[in-house]
Amino acid sequence: MNGLLLLSSDDRRRYAEDIQTALALPEGGIIQFRYRMRWVAPALQDAVRHQQVVGAVAVLGFVRADRHEPFVLPVRYATVVKADVVAGMVIFQLRVRGYPNLELYPPSFAEIVEMSRGVIGQLKRRGKFYPATSSFPAMPDEVLEDAPRRWLSAARLLALHPTFKDSYFLRVAPVETTRRKLVLDAQGRITTVNDESLRITTYVFAESYQPDAEFKLTCSTDGANLRVASDNLYRVALRYDSVEFWLHSAGQTDDTSSLVTISLASEKNGARTVAANVRLPVVVRRSKSWGLRRWAAVFSSPK
Repeated sequence: MNGLLLLSSDDRRRYAEDIQTALALPEGGIIQFRYRMRWVAPALQDAVRHQQVVGAVAVLGFVRADRHEPFVLPVRYATVVKADVVAGMVIFQLRVRGYPNLELYPPSFAEIVEMSRGVIGQLKRRGKFYPATSSFPAMPDEVLEDAPRRWLSAARLLALHPTFKDSYFLRVAPVETTRRKLVLDAQGRITTVNDESLRITTYVFAESYQPDAEFKLTCSTDGANLRVASDNLYRVALRYDSVEFWLHSAGQTDDTSSLVTISLASEKNGARTVAANVRLPVVVRRSKSWGLRRWAAVFSSPK
């Protein structure tokens, strides 16, 4: 299969938040897109049933199939790692890649609306619109380098739409230690050892600053095995900013798993803004040096 187009709308808040997550995840992160069967093109339904979509490249994007002001914007590329039909739903598990090159995309809301009329028309089959399809018009090329600029371009265009115009956008950079950059594995997990600290650098952007909205950026974990060693909350006070979070393992004796959640949301304007959430599974392995120290302590202790 050559490729897929997977669009998410704002019909429900969760769908719009999926766009924020797709935009924010570091390369290699995992996200799920879910569709009721009626929104998946028949040819793609057959491909999913016959396990023909795993490994395919997908374009992820936002859509508003409004008759008066349609809006289509690709925001990220991804690779399909799993696709299943469950209880009348088609579930795509996706590993995000680079961003689309939006330099030649229409720069204004009116121009995007005009272009989107033709795009949505080409996504219809016998008069029915399918936001998940394997047959779609050409999309902007994927760009793997210069992620900060590509992310910002997508965020600026997304902010033209009323659904996102009052929101902040989030980007999570590749996770680092003091010695190395970490690469997410095929399951979207970070693997580290228990004598390393993790640095998670985040970037936030809004087209306009709204002090009354009280946006806050938080970092949390799901247990005691991995703790946030820095401040875990930052109140956003600029249109564009960068914040670092530091995490450290709790000196466990065995390999452990944790889930790190980074959220960017408004405390007061939640109804008019779309939150951004990134979840990163972290595997902390016991280091060899820790094991050697442990054994040395045991054998050197008096009997």
